[in-house]
Amino acid sequence: MSFLIGLDIGGTKIAGAVLDANGHEVAHDTVPTPTHDYDALVAACVKLVSEFDKASGQQGNIGVGTAGAIDYIKGSVLAPNIPCLKDQPFQKDLEKNNGRPVRLGNDADCAALAEAVDGAGQGYRSVFGLILGTGVGGGFIIDGKIHAGANGLAGEIGHLPLPFREEADGPIMECGCGQKGCIDKSASGPALMRLYKIISGKDATGSVINDRAHAGDAEAKLTLDHFYTCVAKATVAIIHTFDPEIIVVSGGVNKLPDLYDEVPKRWQRYAMRKNLRTKFVPAKHGPTSGVRGAAYLSR
Repeated sequence: MSFLIGLDIGGTKIAGAVLDANGHEVAHDTVPTPTHDYDALVAACVKLVSEFDKASGQQGNIGVGTAGAIDYIKGSVLAPNIPCLKDQPFQKDLEKNNGRPVRLGNDADCAALAEAVDGAGQGYRSVFGLILGTGVGGGFIIDGKIHAGANGLAGEIGHLPLPFREEADGPIMECGCGQKGCIDKSASGPALMRLYKIISGKDATGSVINDRAHAGDAEAKLTLDHFYTCVAKATVAIIHTFDPEIIVVSGGVNKLPDLYDEVPKRWQRYAMRKNLRTKFVPAKHGPTSGVRGAAYLSR
């Protein structure tokens, strides 16, 4: 039996798991990410792999998902929240220290892959995994394989400008990518909170805004109306670019219960074609999708 090891490296923690051939989790663990110490980061990954080898009784295939832009030729990662990775031969060092091949991928791509293999996108040929959380990201899967693109940028929907922009979408904000007006600043969790602050003058989390809207609060209802429109504009950009059969949503914003009815309703305003067939659904695996996708990457 082949065991699959997946590591999901984020700015605060490294989550890892080992899956059996049927996708069942054999063991998992989480350790802090040494964001400023490259040798410590490699060592932490190697230690997790060793732990999972012992749990499964053999050396497993290794897949690693990480935040940031992947240079698939050099095997390096540029991740602002993990600065120690800059200009380092990360993939080669992992392979050297683990004594076997390592597949490297973007975390959003990995999350999309997990949903395509045995999540909400299972059975569809083209799956776009959309992350609506602290930021906006995405990955595109065709026939069960990641389509990363020539530069590893396919699916980076968060760093396109929000299309069909109107004043109600909120202010044009500077983005960490160096541009202004990105989807990341209009369709993320912080964007929702910022929009509510502008409309109501109050601070509140997304879940509180949702609760207030369902209780009849006019300002919360108006905020969600504008926010769902922003997400609809962003997803129409996805449909016009990738035209997937299904868009699977993960991240903190995916817990808004009305998201999956309200966003497709608004597609009609902006899409070139009416009565779109694309489905818009919540992710099945949630916070574990990155780890599972990294493991499936190792196949």
